[in-house]
Amino acid sequence: MKLEIGDKIRIQGMTGVVVALIADGKFAANYPADQWAYLEVGMMVDTAEAGLIHYPSLDGLEIEELSD
Repeated sequence: MKLEIGDKIRIQGMTGVVVALIADGKFAANYPADQWAYLEVGMMVDTAEAGLIHYPSLDGLEIEELSD
């Protein structure tokens, strides 16, 4: 699955929006690279249940892309 900024997903039982694909250098406008690139790997998801979460690796995680 190829995720992009703004994709709505379900991950670890939570729903959220992809706001950063760090290794690809892609960041949502309200999550600028100069504040988050230090994480170096993974992605960040803004979830409804827990707020902003950094996933350094997606190995073993079930990710489902949700339609609008």
